[in-house]
Amino acid sequence: MPTFTREGLTFAFETWGDASAPPVVLLHGFTSDLRMWHPVAEELARSYHVVAMDLRGHGRSSAPEEIDAYTAEALAADVLALLEHLDIDVCALVGCSFGGMIALQFAVTWPERIAAIVLSDTSAAYRHPAYDERYWERERDIDTATDVVRRFGTAELGRRKAMALSDPFLARGIRERYARLSTEGWVGCARVRKERPDLLPILQSTITMPALVVIGEDDPVRSASEVMTAQLPEARVVTFRGAGHGVPVLDPHGFAREALRFLEDVESGVPVAGRRTRN
Repeated sequence: MPTFTREGLTFAFETWGDASAPPVVLLHGFTSDLRMWHPVAEELARSYHVVAMDLRGHGRSSAPEEIDAYTAEALAADVLALLEHLDIDVCALVGCSFGGMIALQFAVTWPERIAAIVLSDTSAAYRHPAYDERYWERERDIDTATDVVRRFGTAELGRRKAMALSDPFLARGIRERYARLSTEGWVGCARVRKERPDLLPILQSTITMPALVVIGEDDPVRSASEVMTAQLPEARVVTFRGAGHGVPVLDPHGFAREALRFLEDVESGVPVAGRRTRN
């Protein structure tokens, strides 16, 4: 797997498709890694040069021990370093959940580097009065998990989560997935989720590039996504009926088709604004 370095840290990434095609960069969710994008990347690569990286603290990328090394600004700068390493001046940026938070941070900092943005299952601020109880219940669960990781490590959290599964194959997969995560990466990125800048007040003035927002109908983060969407009146919003959190994983082919349609419309100059529900 190819890598690049920034400030003494090593970052892993993968590429798909023709390197001369327009670039699309994919950012994964919290506790995941670039492998979540494989099915989506394979479809996008028919038309685009697709790049996915392991974010700081995840996958095969470095996980610094210092808690202060984890900020939204630092993770966004890692993405910029990836673009510089690959000589990419402008790209379409796609982020799911935590990756969407970092994509937004990148886009408000370097909007000139983004031709279009796709935001799935994500939010522009940790806190807002309109967020519903389902959102906060999920946040409390993440706080509880983070406390377990801080005290006992990621492998212990994986063991506890696996105990709730009756399928031995799935249980083993959960244990192995969590064992691969580092305590420092988990705790550091959990901190980023809560302490990231509130971008809601500046979305309309900075996110001027075409935007696609993907929402799962049953996602506990939906209320936060809707608050974000209210600040993006020119965005295309697609709600996936019956989907929970993580549409690119739950319905990779459907997500890829929507992303391809959006990117093709952007390239053709077709207006993207509108809302639609997808079965």
